[in-house]
Amino acid sequence: MAGEALVSVVAATAVGGVVELALAAVAYRNRERPGARAFGWLSLAAGGWALLQVAVLLAPSAEIARGAHLLAGAVASQIPMLWLVFAVVYAGHREWLTPGRLVALWTPLTAYSLVRLTAPVHGVALAPVRIVTENGVTAPASAESLPFAAYSLVAYALVLAGYLLLVAFLLDSRNVYRAETGALVLGGLFPTAGTVVVSVAGGVHPGISVGPAMFAVHGVVAGLVLFRYDFQGVAPVATDLLAEELEDPVVILGDDDVVIDHNPAAERLVDDGDLSGRHADAVADGFAERLADGAQVTVDAPGYDREMSSFSIGVTTVEDQYGVAKGRLVHLRDVSDQQRRLDQLTAMQAATQRFIGARTAAEVADIAVRFASDVHDQPYAALFRYDEATDALVSEAVTDRLAAELRVGPDESIRVPRESGPLWTTFEDGELAAFEGERDLVIGPYAFGSASALFLPLGDHGVLVIGTDEGEGYTETDEQLGGILARTTETALTRIEYEEELRASRIAVERRNKQIEFFNGVLRHNIRNAMLVIDGHAQHLQTRVGDGDAEKLGTIRTWCSDLTDMTEKIRAVNDTVTASEDKRLERVDLSTVLREEVDALSGRYDVAVESDVADGLTVAANDLVADVVEGVLSNAVEHNDSSRPRVRVTTEPMGEWVQVRIADDGPGLSEEMQTQVFQREMATSQTAHGFGLYFVSVMMDLYNGNVWFEDGEGLRPAGGEVDRESRGTVVVLEFQLAEESPELSAGE
Repeated sequence: MAGEALVSVVAATAVGGVVELALAAVAYRNRERPGARAFGWLSLAAGGWALLQVAVLLAPSAEIARGAHLLAGAVASQIPMLWLVFAVVYAGHREWLTPGRLVALWTPLTAYSLVRLTAPVHGVALAPVRIVTENGVTAPASAESLPFAAYSLVAYALVLAGYLLLVAFLLDSRNVYRAETGALVLGGLFPTAGTVVVSVAGGVHPGISVGPAMFAVHGVVAGLVLFRYDFQGVAPVATDLLAEELEDPVVILGDDDVVIDHNPAAERLVDDGDLSGRHADAVADGFAERLADGAQVTVDAPGYDREMSSFSIGVTTVEDQYGVAKGRLVHLRDVSDQQRRLDQLTAMQAATQRFIGARTAAEVADIAVRFASDVHDQPYAALFRYDEATDALVSEAVTDRLAAELRVGPDESIRVPRESGPLWTTFEDGELAAFEGERDLVIGPYAFGSASALFLPLGDHGVLVIGTDEGEGYTETDEQLGGILARTTETALTRIEYEEELRASRIAVERRNKQIEFFNGVLRHNIRNAMLVIDGHAQHLQTRVGDGDAEKLGTIRTWCSDLTDMTEKIRAVNDTVTASEDKRLERVDLSTVLREEVDALSGRYDVAVESDVADGLTVAANDLVADVVEGVLSNAVEHNDSSRPRVRVTTEPMGEWVQVRIADDGPGLSEEMQTQVFQREMATSQTAHGFGLYFVSVMMDLYNGNVWFEDGEGLRPAGGEVDRESRGTVVVLEFQLAEESPELSAGE
């Protein structure tokens, strides 16, 4: 039996030594990592102690066994202090290990070991070694002595200090390595408890310790804790960090992005409800790469009652006791509702572009209904337009789901007569109406239950209905989004209506322009040709009649010339009226036009003309501006009862405009006449050649200018004789300056 026991002890001790030395080698390879060096020295000492213990048991002579026993004791004396250093480093208190403290703590055990090793030299035996035979085993053993007891007390005190430090770290609420710390504490109890038990109860031999063999158990546990978890990932996290009761998912990821732990809410992210040990990408493809703080991820989470769920990601770095980042705590905050609202608003912006591009009311209705169904998640949607001819609301577009519920054919219109339920109430009141499914949803003659709906007014155009048979009614945000859709739809329908009116007006204008062009051609060709024939015959007769008749023929020829000129002016007026603004307006030198017309007026009439015209007045007009000025000047003379009429022409720049004032000393106009003289109904015979002030008014309007009579007196009659009822007349022509209008072409 003794032999079998010895073999067992030798084998166990040898295995323990090999394991400890292997762990020391692993620690050396990882020596740059926190705690690796302290653990390596501890493992090396434990492995050396174990192998020296084997040498003691297998020594061929007593002297060799005695020497190996002393060396084993010297190596074993370093283990308590190395254990304490390892515990201090693991608990994150490396700063405690100052040189002074290390020397003070290491000196007693080291001195004791050196004295024992050098006993053959100095003869001082603190614990004499003797060869003892017990249970059939002969091996050296240390005799009990006071120094040996003191040594043992110090050693156990250091071991106990290490245990207490680990236990304190284990109980620290900030410790995210409780499982690993607990494993270290339990693993360390094996050699300590084994040594104590053997010391009290006795073993195979008093010189044989089970400590080296038991250290193998501690080494394996510590190695797994350090190199499996501590150096390669973060340990399972304490429940207080995981927020077990939090409704949002929380997961803990190691350095390799593998899920170490998670809270119950995270179970809803995957089908089987268990994320532990799986890569982070099990949550969603590429999830690990998107863990930037504040980022957002969309997940097909089976545990949520929606097709897709959106989460904003919050990431907190998890550090170990050394301050080294070991992993990440990922908090996924559910923002699905906010994201859905944002997506809807983004889609509404895109839909707005489609609304802008729509050309008919039917297109607008289809866009609105499709948006409500596809983006606003409202399977029941319809747009009803008001039909003035039948005084009814008629469906313009209806979703298939709603048509099926109402049992209406795909091409069948829903007609709702006046005063038929909430649809008409919404149309007439112009107020949004919400129905939460507490009663049947009524749409004209149709109704169905278990549905919530919003009736959204579209102004004078009709009503947009959106509804669903899911959810618990509508929130304020839902109503706001529905209101945005309704207002956008209403705006689009209004635009379509205006464009239809504009197209009709444009068609009418184009038709009228073609008619004007036709009659203008008749006027130019037929009348012009007729005038040429008349003038030719008059000229032929003029040489064959007497002087009296020749004078009358001359009058005929003058009127022929005037009428020919008039047809050309009428053509020019028609061209101006029908032309677009960019073709109608040119850059005209108004200063030159005014001076030429003043000179022409003096040549045609016996009139006194005063002129004060500024240079460089370039305005937006065309060639007919000369006729406009001539018409006002001629009117000032022809309706003047003075013996020699007086006319004064002045100009006054007014910012981007210039005003031309034409004053005379005629009888003046009453206020009633001032308002009527620019109207078409005024007899054209009152002005020269039938081009009256109505022509002036039309042309100034086409020039984007203005014309009016200015309050105040005109010119006083000459010679000082003043008719109290005669105030004279001042006509103001206001032109827009063309310096800021480079798009205007230069007139010749």
